[in-house]
Amino acid sequence: MRRFRGPQRGWAKITLGISILFAVVVFVFLWIQGSPVQGAAVGIVVIGAGIWEWRRKRTDQIRAERFEAEAEENRRKRRQ
Repeated sequence: MRRFRGPQRGWAKITLGISILFAVVVFVFLWIQGSPVQGAAVGIVVIGAGIWEWRRKRTDQIRAERFEAEAEENRRKRRQ
């Protein structure tokens, strides 16, 4: 599999980090409020959504790079 490059890589990692940070904050808040199980459940859902979004962005970037490489190859073939 190709490496995930470009500016999208940074944004995908940042959004994943924000999701994890938000999940931790929700968990701690609900723990303090006396609902650790509910906090853990919400935290897991938020982390799962963050990971899903990160994987989707990574897949989109890889697909875009593949299409770009194919288009460049087609341009080279036409020039010859």
